[in-house]
Amino acid sequence: MDLSRSIIKRNGDIAWRVIEEEALIVDTKGNMIYPLDEVGTRVWELLDGETPAGDIVVRIDEEFEGEKKDLRTDIFKFLEEIINKGLAGICG
Repeated sequence: MDLSRSIIKRNGDIAWRVIEEEALIVDTKGNMIYPLDEVGTRVWELLDGETPAGDIVVRIDEEFEGEKKDLRTDIFKFLEEIINKGLAGICG
């Protein structure tokens, strides 16, 4: 699935909190807690329902150092996973 132009928004019913630069996402309906690393946390924060996924990849590329070879693929895979789990959805 090519999400580059898709606008994705966090599910408003999902509780989350950032602790020491890492998010904990709490799905009370599914009784699950999802810990995110620093990059995943930043992607999660950018899911505001206004920013296209392709722009999120660019922002992450600008904000973080390190290996970027598979960045787009990794972020889109993460987005697909959280959409499939009902933690976020595609707007429109």
